[in-house]
Amino acid sequence: MKEDNSMVEGKMNMRLKELRKESKITQEQMANYLHVDQSLITKIENGSRSLTVSLIEKICGLFGCTEEYLLGESEEYIPLNFAFRSNGMEAEDLESIAAINKIAMNLRYMNKLTEDE
Repeated sequence: MKEDNSMVEGKMNMRLKELRKESKITQEQMANYLHVDQSLITKIENGSRSLTVSLIEKICGLFGCTEEYLLGESEEYIPLNFAFRSNGMEAEDLESIAAINKIAMNLRYMNKLTEDE
């Protein structure tokens, strides 16, 4: 069982780094958004530290992905068409983007529910 956990964590660490880099967000920007030290982001991406539930929720909101995708339990990810274009993004900017992404993800979920009926 422990081996499975390490594989899942390894995938999660890679996913986080991949999502962050694809969005052109620095570790420092991510740390400021999450209200943690930048060294924690490095440790999480390197696999020496794990994410807490609250950090997982904030990261999923920011990137518009499910917890299952971030944790490596699912391959299903439909990126939201939102561009991170500024190098000067502050934590408040990322919080606004996360709020918008959560709304978009909720709309996507509600649309899926109505299609299934």
